[in-house]
Amino acid sequence: MMKQRLLVTGGSGFLGSHLLHQAQNFTATGTLHCTAATSIPNVSYHVCDLLQPQEVSILLDRIKPDIIIHTACSDQGGNLSAIAPAAGILAAQAAERDIRLIHLSTDQVFDGKTAPYHENSETNPLNPYGTAKSQAEDLVRSLNTKAIIVRTSLLYDLRNPDRQTSQLIQTTKTEEPYNLFTDEFRCPIWVENFAKVLLELARNDYEGTLNVGGPESLNRWELGMKLLRHFDVSPTPNITKGTIQESGLVRPHNLTLDSSTAQQLLTTPLLSIEEVQSILKNR
Repeated sequence: MMKQRLLVTGGSGFLGSHLLHQAQNFTATGTLHCTAATSIPNVSYHVCDLLQPQEVSILLDRIKPDIIIHTACSDQGGNLSAIAPAAGILAAQAAERDIRLIHLSTDQVFDGKTAPYHENSETNPLNPYGTAKSQAEDLVRSLNTKAIIVRTSLLYDLRNPDRQTSQLIQTTKTEEPYNLFTDEFRCPIWVENFAKVLLELARNDYEGTLNVGGPESLNRWELGMKLLRHFDVSPTPNITKGTIQESGLVRPHNLTLDSSTAQQLLTTPLLSIEEVQSILKNR
């Protein structure tokens, strides 16, 4: 039996690379925005500018994927203006070719005032990243009615510290003040757990929007302390509790996702940090 062909955009990114590492049951390809030193056994890579329809068309006609998981243009520090156009181009061309599309979105499409958020909750982003992702969602829905839009929360890794956790750990070696908000709640999910969910969805017939967050709603302080403990790092006095209100920033307070639909749909369980730690300990 031939393996299904999977295309992961953003193949060298945090989520994209985890997806491609786990995609042994697919013939997997990743896109790169520019040439990069990336190598995963049995995975091929193609440089593609997702803002260029002709480049996208050539790539899709060449590799003929059955499924696209669109993780590129999801970095808050990247080019926010690329998020919606790239999603629109992929959605339209996937629809033309009858390719299954899984588009990655975020809990930040919500304003944090009426949690928990369900799949049909009204979006009202408070920041430019959330606005761009909300616009991308609207484009995908309008151009590809069969697509899945997966909203998730913070992604973390308990094998190797992710970028934010690395920054937190590094701060313990300095005297630089570092505030962790006690009034900002998210549903963090282990990146390997989330990648497994997406690969299961690739073979599922679900269409529409789906919330996929971790089973716990944690504030930033709680999450930070759990991650420091996991990596055997002691918090230092310069890491302190704070609040969004005290900071003067405009941020959503409570982005708790209701992921009950995903829990009923999927065979892959959504794991808490403690459950992930238990799994890793017993491996």
